[in-house]
Amino acid sequence: MLVLTGPHLFALTGHRLIAVDGGSMAPTYLPGDIVITSPPTGDDLHVGRILVIGTPPDLYTHRVVEVRDRGATVVARLQGDANTVRDPGWIEQTDVHAIPTARLTGPAADALGAVSNPIGRGALVAGTAALLWWPRSSTRTRDRSTPR
Repeated sequence: MLVLTGPHLFALTGHRLIAVDGGSMAPTYLPGDIVITSPPTGDDLHVGRILVIGTPPDLYTHRVVEVRDRGATVVARLQGDANTVRDPGWIEQTDVHAIPTARLTGPAADALGAVSNPIGRGALVAGTAALLWWPRSSTRTRDRSTPR
């Protein structure tokens, strides 16, 4: 049951799970990875920090490569680790959706990604139900002390 509810428990603490679907942050994040994020702190625009920008479902994750103080507002320029050019335009703190804090990769990411969507949860429930009701083969042990 924890597998089914685990992704939702993150949401109760303000954390989110985001599936990586592009290669712009390779090798830091690869397609298929799951990024665990925290809510923005309000002071996240620092060179080197990775940010999740946008609003669902249009999110992207890039690294801060330049910060400027424009008087009342601090702005930042982003770039994907695998990209050769910086993102066009500048972002403000209000554009920050989340801060990556950890990543899952390989089988752990595959499993969590599968149960994080309705089809995956349904398949997991159906598979579990099938295993619970699967006919069990009869395994009798023969008493070896009695000849046949």
